[in-house]
Amino acid sequence: MAGLTGAGAGPDRGPLVVKFGGSAFADLDGYTRVARYTAGRVADEKRPVVVVVSAMSGTTGRLQQTLDVLADDPPAPVAAMLLTSGETVSVALLAAALDAEGVPALALSAGGTGLLGEGPADRARLVRADPAVLLSGLEDCPVLVVPGGQAVDAAGRTVMLGRNSSDLSAAAMAAALGAGTCVLFSDVPGVCTADPYLVPAARTLPAISYEGVRRMSRHGAKVVHESAVDWAQRGDVRLHCRPFPWTGGAGGDGTVVGEGPEAAAVVAHKGSDVWRFRSGPERRAAARGLLAEGLRTTEFDSASGTYLVAPAGVRGTAHHLGAGRRHDGLCLITTVRADGRAEHVLVSRADADAEARRCHALLYPDADADPDAVGAAGPAIPAPVKARSPHSDVLFGSRPVPAAGDGAR
Repeated sequence: MAGLTGAGAGPDRGPLVVKFGGSAFADLDGYTRVARYTAGRVADEKRPVVVVVSAMSGTTGRLQQTLDVLADDPPAPVAAMLLTSGETVSVALLAAALDAEGVPALALSAGGTGLLGEGPADRARLVRADPAVLLSGLEDCPVLVVPGGQAVDAAGRTVMLGRNSSDLSAAAMAAALGAGTCVLFSDVPGVCTADPYLVPAARTLPAISYEGVRRMSRHGAKVVHESAVDWAQRGDVRLHCRPFPWTGGAGGDGTVVGEGPEAAAVVAHKGSDVWRFRSGPERRAAARGLLAEGLRTTEFDSASGTYLVAPAGVRGTAHHLGAGRRHDGLCLITTVRADGRAEHVLVSRADADAEARRCHALLYPDADADPDAVGAAGPAIPAPVKARSPHSDVLFGSRPVPAAGDGAR
């Protein structure tokens, strides 16, 4: 983050930076809804807007599946070229929708973001956010539409900042531009005390500290990208996490990440693999190797052994994990206390959802009966059904991707 430029503006100064997750584009009408929202903000606030967009829901996973059929370990630049194409599609479609609404918009590629990354092209580390490129675009157009999760390397090639890194792009741009607030729209009510898709009783936190949400992310919660929190705090940017589209009423205001309180939460590591090692040194070596690749892990000991939990299905990790044994039938559930303590329990994958709900009930035993009993947390809000966009097959059609060995190679 040494290259961050510009910070310290008040919450209502500078361009408005908003990010829309893939769920906002679950159908093509989503692009129109986002365009109309953006048009309203431009008209109401009389300031330019930078819109950071994700790929429509399901696209990146579909692209990854297709790539896996063709190659076990493709070159990182090739993987980055393919996996960033979903955001490129969203940029073009939203710019078209804005034009249809009568709003001039400039559609930018990774080179227009002002973000510089280094490291593996398919999971690069963001090292600089330069506002000059964005400010140049805003001189000609009041709305910029930029791809989330992308940067360029020193050679000017597009790199990917890892999966689910649109938050990072938005926070870094907001910090560089001196914006006081960055709005992150997603398919959940805000920062919750558990994944509301798994735990219906999860509470929405009206406010939480940078460290509180960073701790949740570090322990595997799919809240705000950990590096996004770092960039926001460094640039004195408040992150406003909200659902889109949203309705009024309880929980509709989302969560403000900044100088808020700490909070406790439950995390189910359903997108990770559990590895058992013979010794602590072997496990630590594996964790160091994965961290050098830009991948965070969870290390813990239990009566049954020495374990490491790592993201599943990530390219180039096998040689780091060779000393361990993967346990496909296990899932880690972590309870993160407000004071920073973390408690881990291993359960069968079949029991993971039930265990997450049980741990949450122990953490917030009076949540349903008395919302005030959870301190800063608001009432539970039922999560929508998570679904892939039917248009995410735009590049490949609707037929299932064949498995490797089915004649696809």
